[in-house]
Amino acid sequence: MKNKFKFFGMLLLGGLIFGSLALTSCKDDDPDPDPNAGKTDPSTIAATNLIAYFDFESQPAAGVAVPFTNNTITFGQKVGASSFVVGRRGNALKGSSSEAYLEYNITGNTALKTLSEFTLACWIKSPATTGGAAKIFAINGGDDFMGNLTLMQESQPEGDSLDMKLYLFDSESVWKGQDIRAQRKEFAGDLWFHMVGIYRMETSTIELWANGVKVAESVRYSDGDPDGEGPLPQPLLGPIKLGQNMTKIHFGAWPQQIDGTGADWMNYYNGMVDEFRIYNKALTEVEIKALYDAEITWIN
Repeated sequence: MKNKFKFFGMLLLGGLIFGSLALTSCKDDDPDPDPNAGKTDPSTIAATNLIAYFDFESQPAAGVAVPFTNNTITFGQKVGASSFVVGRRGNALKGSSSEAYLEYNITGNTALKTLSEFTLACWIKSPATTGGAAKIFAINGGDDFMGNLTLMQESQPEGDSLDMKLYLFDSESVWKGQDIRAQRKEFAGDLWFHMVGIYRMETSTIELWANGVKVAESVRYSDGDPDGEGPLPQPLLGPIKLGQNMTKIHFGAWPQQIDGTGADWMNYYNGMVDEFRIYNKALTEVEIKALYDAEITWIN
């Protein structure tokens, strides 16, 4: 009888071990859970207003259309030491202090020409620098030295902070060039931060946001003095219209550098940029914070 119990005990133990192995094997075969389950895809924020999206995952083939642009923006070329490296999410565009930029082509019917207000949003990671100014993004081929719409970085002599500057060229106002800038130590720490640049036609304000928080705001005027320091009342800027002869988008360089007439103070952008989005409206505060929350949690 004792041997019977021993025999049945061994059978039971064997069954438990086999069952455990079987369950482990099944578990190993199960697909990995979706890391984005329950999270918000950033591209779903103000989705109907998203008109261009640059993810910088890899170098596109020449002529490939940029998402959400209805084939009106296509990849042109990569020049110099620009590269696609591990970024804030997936890969990002990495610039260089020597000649390096991406070039995209714009066709005549682009939605960029019908913007009365806009939002630019992206991740930026910039090393400290003590000289020159570098364009991160620019719509070029316009009527002005700076381009039609520009996001740029300007250094400080001490190297302990950076200016981020947003510039637009309003082709139909008396004072065509409008801009805003913010100098922040956080920008110079070679750390990722989420930048949002806005022109809001309802209030005629240009705004800069960093990591979901507004860091600069300025009311803009269309005549006399764009800062509103001249005799009042001055007309507000209101709805804008960018230059209509835009032909190129560049990441990382001034158009003057590209055509060979760059000055010494013009730097190539030596930092990184990722998840660049253009909207045809000024995002609300709720949408900006929702976009930031989605950006910091979404995984490629």
